[in-house]
Amino acid sequence: MLAQLGSLLMAPNLALDLLGRFRLVVDGALLNRPATARLQSLLGFLALHMDSPPLRQRLAFLFWPDTREPQARTNLRNLLYQLRHTLPEIASMLDLRGSRVAWSPDLALSVDVVAFQGAFARGAFAEAVGLYSGDLLPDCFDDWVLVERERLHELFIEALERVIVDLEDRHLYSAAVAEAHRLLSIDPLHEDVYRCLLRLYAIRGDRAAALRTYQACETLLKRELGVAPSAPTRELYEKLLAAG
Repeated sequence: MLAQLGSLLMAPNLALDLLGRFRLVVDGALLNRPATARLQSLLGFLALHMDSPPLRQRLAFLFWPDTREPQARTNLRNLLYQLRHTLPEIASMLDLRGSRVAWSPDLALSVDVVAFQGAFARGAFAEAVGLYSGDLLPDCFDDWVLVERERLHELFIEALERVIVDLEDRHLYSAAVAEAHRLLSIDPLHEDVYRCLLRLYAIRGDRAAALRTYQACETLLKRELGVAPSAPTRELYEKLLAAG
C-alpha cells in the first residue's frame, strides 16, 4: 500500500497548452525551452490521442505524407531523436521502444484542448470561451493541425454565439453587446451577429448605434463578398427606421 502511494506521489505531471501558444508545464514548473514547430505538432498529436497511442507507421505517414515509407520512417526516428535531446524531460514520459508511441501509463496529463472540448460538451459555454486562448498550435501547419484548428475554431464560435444568446435571455444586454462585438472582431462577415446587435441596440433604445451597425454590415458585405445584407437583416433595419 505504501509503495503504491509512493508511486502515485512520484508520478510525473504534465500540463500541455496548445491553444494560442505551445507551453509545457512539468510538475508545476514552466519548461522554458524552445521546441520546433514539428516537435510541437508531434507532442500535440500524441496528447490529443493519449487514449489510442498511434503506430509509428501512422505517425510517419501523417507527418510526411508525400515521402516514401522508408524515408518517412527515418524522418520519424530523427524527430524522436531530436525530442530526446531537446526535451529529455518530456521524452522520459513517453514509451518510444515499441511499435507505438505512447505516454507512460502513470503520467498525469492535462491538455487545454481537452478541457475546452469538455466544457463545450457539458454545455458550459462561458467556461469554454474562457478556456479558448487562441487557435491551435499557431506556429504549426501540418495537415492534421490545420483540420483540427478549423474544427476547434468553429466550436469556439458556436460557444461564443451561445454565450451571447444566454446573456440576451438574462437581459444582460451590455454584456451581450460586448460579446457580439468580440465575435465580429473574430468573424467580421458573420451576418447573424449584426442582426443580434441590431436587436440588442433596439432593446436598449440606442437607435443611432443600431443604424451604424447596419451600415457597417452593408459596407463590409459589399466590399468583401459583393452582396447586400440578407432579407432578414434588411427587414430588421427597416423596422428600426419605421420605429424612428
